[in-house]
Amino acid sequence: MKKILLPTDFSENAKNAIDYSIALFDASETVFILLNTFYVPYSSTEVIISHDAFRKQSEESLELEIQRIKQQFPNLKGNIESHFAIGEVASVVNSFVQKEGMDYVAMGTKGESGVDSIFVGSAAAAMISTVECSLIIVPENAVYTNPEKILFTTNKELQNDELNLESLNEIAKKYNSTIHGLYVSETGEDKKLEAAFIRFDLNVQFQDIQHDLKVEVNKDPIEAIEKHMEKYPVDLVAMVSTRGSFFHELFHKSVTKKIAMHTHIPMLVMHTEV
Repeated sequence: MKKILLPTDFSENAKNAIDYSIALFDASETVFILLNTFYVPYSSTEVIISHDAFRKQSEESLELEIQRIKQQFPNLKGNIESHFAIGEVASVVNSFVQKEGMDYVAMGTKGESGVDSIFVGSAAAAMISTVECSLIIVPENAVYTNPEKILFTTNKELQNDELNLESLNEIAKKYNSTIHGLYVSETGEDKKLEAAFIRFDLNVQFQDIQHDLKVEVNKDPIEAIEKHMEKYPVDLVAMVSTRGSFFHELFHKSVTKKIAMHTHIPMLVMHTEV
């Protein structure tokens, strides 16, 4: 049974992320879990009362959201569950993932700057940097399309990491996708040797999946990715957040304005096993 956790505040961008994830993952052996949280940074009798009131309101809103989903997806194959929890959203999500063994967490982004709004001063930033399972990040302007073209990008040689690319493999096989590898070298030194190692790694990781590789030299990895996407449009961007990678640094430092490119393209964020 595949488990997809869908944190929601019932906003339009949260609904868009839910709809995208259901369209992407729906299958008879899948359960979608809607999660709504309530958090205040202090405790008092009044807060306890408000907890009870919010729980009731949340349960009603969750039921309405389930009805909306069933109307949106009349041929839904998977099951839908709902859960309410008291606590800070990133902490609740992380605990839920660890206890219940989630396969994916899907979240939406909002704001004029698209992707970057999920990082700066937001709970979603904490989820990206702490949640251990794969994450699907859906910009508010994203419109679902089958991920036939996936950009997989890194600035590290893959054989140096304890990678788990099962999520990317699963999606690519389901949709018969082509994975376009992009290796960003910040110095350009030994470019041909780097490409040879990466190409070997891709051949090992994606044995049964059509894939290719391009190597770009750019001290600004995000700029390199943006230019690549402008030239070669894709349906999904996949990356690994591992210590030392530029994505890891972005997710932990909230330096994100430069990553607000192609804000209609969803992202798959994976993590190392260590």
